[in-house]
Amino acid sequence: MKKILFIITIFIFCIGMCCQYNYPDNDLWARLIAGGYIVENFAVLKNDFLSYTSTHTWYDHEWGASIFFYLALKYFGDSGLIILRGLLAALTVFICFKTVEIRKPQSTNAYNILYFAVMFLVALKSIGPTTRCLLFTCLFFSLFIYLLEKSRADNNKRYLILLPIIMLFWGNIHGGCMSGLGILGIYTIGEFLNKKPFKEYIYSAIACTAVLFINPYGFEYVKFLFFAATMNREYITEWTSPFHPRYISEYLRYKIYLVIMILTQIIYLIKNKINYEKLDKTKILLVILMTYLSVTHIRHQTFFIFTVGTLLYDEFYSIFNSIIEFIKTKLKIENKEFIYNFSLVKEIAVYFLLLIISIPNLISHNKEIRITETEYPRYAIEFIKINNITGNLFINFDWGSYAAYKLYPHNLIVMDGRYEEVYDPNLLMELKNFHMLKGDWYKIIKDYKTDVMVIEKKYPVYNKIMNHSDWSLVFENNLSGVFVPSNNLREKYIYPSNEDNYYNKTKFNTDIKYKRRDI
Repeated sequence: MKKILFIITIFIFCIGMCCQYNYPDNDLWARLIAGGYIVENFAVLKNDFLSYTSTHTWYDHEWGASIFFYLALKYFGDSGLIILRGLLAALTVFICFKTVEIRKPQSTNAYNILYFAVMFLVALKSIGPTTRCLLFTCLFFSLFIYLLEKSRADNNKRYLILLPIIMLFWGNIHGGCMSGLGILGIYTIGEFLNKKPFKEYIYSAIACTAVLFINPYGFEYVKFLFFAATMNREYITEWTSPFHPRYISEYLRYKIYLVIMILTQIIYLIKNKINYEKLDKTKILLVILMTYLSVTHIRHQTFFIFTVGTLLYDEFYSIFNSIIEFIKTKLKIENKEFIYNFSLVKEIAVYFLLLIISIPNLISHNKEIRITETEYPRYAIEFIKINNITGNLFINFDWGSYAAYKLYPHNLIVMDGRYEEVYDPNLLMELKNFHMLKGDWYKIIKDYKTDVMVIEKKYPVYNKIMNHSDWSLVFENNLSGVFVPSNNLREKYIYPSNEDNYYNKTKFNTDIKYKRRDI
């Protein structure tokens, strides 16, 4: 009964908290476009049709996830995308719990729900504000860990047969599948150092690699995945370090969790005098690698939280229980009945608190993905649309997919978050140079015909273009401005609505038609 209550509460809490606050991820729009095409045509897109810059074959490593996004929106609206996010997160936490359960913790049971609730809340910031492809990778990644730990706990390598089957789906849903191969590599090395059988992990890695070739793009897709997994992404925010000076006051929940988990591992090793021979090399390698990845890349925080939080569950409670015992001794609390009743009341209070926080969000009819002016240039895009300013639209990297979703086929974009999927990676540097006025900053405008520009005010180039004779400002607000060629000015322009409700009701309206003949 307790286990059932635990699982039900975990799902209600995770889904409910995901219903609390949502705004669109920058890449959601491109996912909806790709998903719509696939669903309506039973074929993947292999050529870009949204951009006016040079592109290559569209290796859409997220095409499977796009189907889920499009169908969730099509049949369930905003609520569908929100619940999908919560369900993926809840399943990931559930798998983490199952991994703890099969590892059979010695210092406590596997049903300390507050531990898993905190794990989820810490990961929530890294998961993102709405459904992202990363959530599928978190789910499959955790499932890989579960099966690998299950095979170790039961000393039965037959569980590894399931990994290539999972990889077949993972490889066609998100390019993060490459992390699965990395995990197999760690287990191979770890079990070799543990002086235990390790060849089965190599065979499994070979099988997982082989099934990657089962995809709509063939060999070139696998080649692309290895390229994408090793490329430099230093100019993309989520691939920078959370300890970069500009993020010093951000990701605090993760940073606190990081310190606690690392101290947990160190104190446990010292307290129990675990030497190299007693050390589980596989686990320690996972902890070290996940720590390194999360410290160097914002995007990898979720891997650290879900993996290290799961693997160090027993160690955490070993130390936590020692602290509680010390406090009880100091306070001379020896009444076992009092201790039992106090623990029971505390547990009931935790369950009640988690449910009372999350249920209202879950049952609320107002599940809406909000699109705010601070996140998107909604006024600028609406201005272009209602004034029928057509042609090539220059807009920054983060806003590209949104602009394409709202303005295609009347406008093409310069670039968006599909990055290496579609574009030459050097194009991002040209965008950066333009916005920061570096080198031949105007090159990207000279090389490609540009009919209209939306420029964010925070960039130095904004004031430069304001004083440029070739361009004239026709609309601006606190976030951005719209510029058109000075020789193409009109006498009069229509100005967009400033009603929040209008933009949130129409955020998923688009003129894109998904039939092949239309794109």
